[in-house]
Amino acid sequence: MSAPNAGRQSPDPEHQSGAQSGVTASNVNDQGGAPSQGDSKENSDNTKGGLSSNPVHPLEKHAEEKTSKK
Repeated sequence: MSAPNAGRQSPDPEHQSGAQSGVTASNVNDQGGAPSQGDSKENSDNTKGGLSSNPVHPLEKHAEEKTSKK
């Protein structure tokens, strides 16, 4: 096997390690990270319930005091 750029080619199949040539995951989508479907809507509703619809900006009070006529 001659290559124009030495060191850039894959090794022959008989020289590859087992990790490169063989074992694949049996179920790649079953990783267990997602919450169960039954609780997701309820959790979302609980989270949204604690949010205000129009939050107050941190500097809004200061701006109101500064621009108000005393």
